[in-house]
Amino acid sequence: MTLKKIISGGQTGADKAGLIAARALGLETGGCAPKGWRICLPDGSDGSDPSLQDYGLVEHESREYPPRTILNVQSSDGTVWFGYEKSPGGKLTLQTAEAKGKPSIINPTASELREWVTAKDIQTLNVAGNRQSPENPDIFEFTYQTICEAFRGDLDA
Repeated sequence: MTLKKIISGGQTGADKAGLIAARALGLETGGCAPKGWRICLPDGSDGSDPSLQDYGLVEHESREYPPRTILNVQSSDGTVWFGYEKSPGGKLTLQTAEAKGKPSIINPTASELREWVTAKDIQTLNVAGNRQSPENPDIFEFTYQTICEAFRGDLDA
């Protein structure tokens, strides 16, 4: 297995699940978050999550989401998207990956994710997806379970 690190933008939902799964698997974590550790809370209001520093994330100079999205795609070997890919964030993430020649995969099963990471020799994986919200109540759990199932027992200790 080549996977060594998972990065994300730190948003609630899929992004945060990727970081927590990486930690559970003993992988390195990192990424870039908007200035002020800006996140969108499940009710849609703005919030802040300074705990992202504990996962090795750095603050972008911008409080907006697109700059950190683009940087995380560029800083990875490939991106996995969890959730509705036609959302504004999904479109930007996947269009950036295509424009930068970076591989991406959408809503894979655990076995598909594992095979894709191996086939594409992904060492740094960008985990992106929808935020936790009433429209996506299970996105955190789905992302976390998929990543853990894909890589549990396959990583070098």
